[in-house]
Amino acid sequence: MTTQDVSGYTVKTVRGQGRPVDHDMLTTYRAVTPAPCRPVYAAAQLGSLHDFTAKVSQDVVSTSDDLGQHASVGLTSYTLADARTVMRELRTALPKCATAEMRPSAAHPGAGLGYSGSQPRSVPGHGDETLAFDATQVIVSGGPSIPVTVLVVRQDSTIATFLSLNPIQPPTIPQDIVDAQLKKLA
Repeated sequence: MTTQDVSGYTVKTVRGQGRPVDHDMLTTYRAVTPAPCRPVYAAAQLGSLHDFTAKVSQDVVSTSDDLGQHASVGLTSYTLADARTVMRELRTALPKCATAEMRPSAAHPGAGLGYSGSQPRSVPGHGDETLAFDATQVIVSGGPSIPVTVLVVRQDSTIATFLSLNPIQPPTIPQDIVDAQLKKLA
């Protein structure tokens, strides 16, 4: 996605990579406790527990809103079977993690960042499969707790993950960002 796709926003590519897979992140996701919540934690980090063939992460931020309407967007390509598995695992994990505090072990990168209280929410269907949830991002060392909202859409073998966080008001993912990205996947 570029600024031409979403007028009024800046688009910054944070990371883009193909193979080899960033095994450090996969190892971190696979070390999250409690184990049934690993797919939820990974989705909140714009990832999954599965190897991918390509990945890009972007930050999309409003240029006109004082509150900084924004979304982090992750596009990850898998085999079709793995993409379906990612969605199935997330769908299964969400109800099990409503009261869990999810975080990786201290021995892994990102151990200071966790999530708690994931709550599935209904959203209009996009792509082939759509899941959404709200949670709280927790800085394990006693930092702030920040509400987050996550939307995960599978289109064929690509998974688009949208995340927004906001410490001041309930976070929302701007619909024009979702529409612009999904239009490119269609």
